[in-house]
Amino acid sequence: MTQAIDPAQRRIANQLRHLQERQQSHAARGPKGVAAAWYDRARSLAAKQEKQGNPEAWNDLAAALQNWCTRWESGDSP
Repeated sequence: MTQAIDPAQRRIANQLRHLQERQQSHAARGPKGVAAAWYDRARSLAAKQEKQGNPEAWNDLAAALQNWCTRWESGDSP
């Protein structure tokens, strides 16, 4: 007997499967492809948070990207 899956659980499972598939296909492009997959995922999560009433996720993502850019532009990168 199979048990019905809650639509929210199905959606989460599908999103995770989609992320994993994208990361695997992007991995063929090397680190550049993996970075693109993570950026896509970050934007998706920020948009989801915004829809749930938390627009702060976009500010947090922007701050993280700004910090990364500043670090690499200043020559303080590892």
